[in-house]
Amino acid sequence: MSLKQKTISGVAWSFAEALFLKGLSFVTMVFLARWLGPIDFGLMGMIAVFIGIGTSLVDSGMSASIIRTKNADDSDFSTVFYMNMAISLLVYALMFITAPYISSFYGQVVLIDIIRIYCLIFIISAFSAVQLAILNKEMRFKRMMLLNAPSTIIGVSVGLFLGYNNYGVWSIVSMYMTTQIILSLLLWITGSWKPGLNFSKEKLIYHYNFGYKLMLSGLLGVVFANSYNIIIGKFFPVQTLGYYERAKRFTQYPSQTITEIVGKVTYPMLAQLQDDTPKLSIIFRSLLRIAFFVIAPLMLGLAAIAEPLFDLILGSEWLAAVPYFQILSLAAMLFPIHAFNVNVLKVYGRSDLFLKLEVFKKSFLAIGIIIGLQFGVIGLVWSSVVVSLISLLINTYYSSKLIHYTTKRQLLDMLPILLLAILTFLLMYYSVYLFIDYSNIVQIAFASLIGITFYLLINSFFKASPLYNLLTIIKNRKL
Repeated sequence: MSLKQKTISGVAWSFAEALFLKGLSFVTMVFLARWLGPIDFGLMGMIAVFIGIGTSLVDSGMSASIIRTKNADDSDFSTVFYMNMAISLLVYALMFITAPYISSFYGQVVLIDIIRIYCLIFIISAFSAVQLAILNKEMRFKRMMLLNAPSTIIGVSVGLFLGYNNYGVWSIVSMYMTTQIILSLLLWITGSWKPGLNFSKEKLIYHYNFGYKLMLSGLLGVVFANSYNIIIGKFFPVQTLGYYERAKRFTQYPSQTITEIVGKVTYPMLAQLQDDTPKLSIIFRSLLRIAFFVIAPLMLGLAAIAEPLFDLILGSEWLAAVPYFQILSLAAMLFPIHAFNVNVLKVYGRSDLFLKLEVFKKSFLAIGIIIGLQFGVIGLVWSSVVVSLISLLINTYYSSKLIHYTTKRQLLDMLPILLLAILTFLLMYYSVYLFIDYSNIVQIAFASLIGITFYLLINSFFKASPLYNLLTIIKNRKL
């Protein structure tokens, strides 16, 4: 199968996975939110930063190194496997010891047991990280989807059963752990690769030299991205953190799903084109415009119908989360653009620059948090949007040095899409109020129908629009 065919097939299977599996997970979290309430989700939000730190440490960026290494062999895979396992055991021991101190910081005793049990997921995921990286490297996304399906179905079934029977926060913990356990087992049982005894110090140095910079970048990203959770959890009621955490997760579902669909497929594809910069740049521009064409109206449209949407799927108890969701949607809209641009640095092996940029961007985030905190939770949420805009300018500036697709050109490519998405938002937002006397379903349905029709109709008039490019790809299977 050619690289082009692998890419198209990968996008199709990744889309199927997102539509079914992530959709199933999303629906499950909706039910759990209705059954559990803001406090249980607030507890999970309190430990999110520590889970993120552990995940970054365990992977150490070496999975990405395997994917981009052209002639990786069994020695590479085995070396990374043993290193991941060793780090996972060390990280788990660290989390086990520090659990009481984390619990004391937040004043929530239950966090001790949650951390000590949930953090076992580090060891479980490290057990199959290399198998997963190999599938990504070989662009075998159909197989990944078929392995993820049973693990997700079993995991959400466990979560729903426990949630319905009033197990509270443990239903969330059990859902995630069950999913990862089943996936790891399936990867080992069905995979052709098993670790050998050929550990290589040279290979370890090679992969770690590339990966540790990504790891440090990931740690910075996790700490600062979850710094809002830490501050809100420390200085505001746990319910407030629950509202913020759900609002953030709900904005991340669509934005991260779209990013993963395209990013998971295009990273190994672009890595194979790293020696052909002109072609890589053309494909990158096409993918970026298509992704923003989808994500911009989607996030702004969801923000427009947020109030009846939250009332319908979560209940009136969660309406306090609506303002957070609407503001965070602006930052989530830019997430795919961030991800695509920083992927360019990884494709060209510039993990050193990746790390430097993360340090630079996080200094702006720290300033934003300090200023935003003066205006309460809403101020903090708005600061994340401002920092996202600044980070976008930084990311695009440095990626343009590698692929010759300048910040100005990227912004100009996105501007018409953004303006049309804003008009769509305004049309949908006021449509909700036109049907204010009707049910939530009627408000959502009519506003969505009006917004989608308007957006697609205007785009259909322009042959140079991302809609035309997307239809061309679907029809001719050409990037």
